[in-house]
Amino acid sequence: MELPDELALPGARLRALREDDWLLDHALSRVVDVPRWTYYPADVDELEARERVGRSLAQRAEGRGGRFVVERSGETLGTIGLGLRDDGPHLYYAFLPAGRGLGLATEAVRALTRWALEHGADVVSARTMVGNTASERVLERASFRRGPLEVEPDGVSVVRWSCVPIPQPTLE
Repeated sequence: MELPDELALPGARLRALREDDWLLDHALSRVVDVPRWTYYPADVDELEARERVGRSLAQRAEGRGGRFVVERSGETLGTIGLGLRDDGPHLYYAFLPAGRGLGLATEAVRALTRWALEHGADVVSARTMVGNTASERVLERASFRRGPLEVEPDGVSVVRWSCVPIPQPTLE
C-alpha cells in the first residue's frame, strides 16, 4: 500500500512529512500532555527530533507506513501517521494546542482511515492509553469502535479501536 503525498481535509490538508518537519516533532515533545498520552518522548532536542523524522521518512520509503503533517492556512498543527503492520494499518496522531478543538483531528482520522479502507485495508486500528478521553472522542466521532482493554509489553494499558468499511446497501 503506497501512501499518498497529500489528502484534503475541510479547510486543511494532510501532506507527507518532510525533513524540515523536525520542528513540529520538537514542538510536540514540549506539549505536556503529548508525551503523557502518546509514545512521543518528552523534551527532545534538535538532533533527536531530526532522527525521529528520519526514521519516519525511512518507514515510508520502505513501504511500512508514514506520517503526515496537518496544515491549515500554511500553519502546521499536528501529525497523523499510519503504520502498515502484518495485522493491518494502525493510526496514531498528536496535535499542538493551536490545532485542538477545531475538529481537525477527527477529520484527519476520517480522511486517512477512508483512504486506507478504499485501498484494500479490511480494518484500520488505533489505540488510546487509558484515560485519554479526548482521543477516545476523536475516534468515536470518526466511527471507530471501542475494543478490548490490553496491556502493552511495556506495561501501558491501552484500549484497542477499529474501523471497518460500512456496508453499502444493495438493490435487490
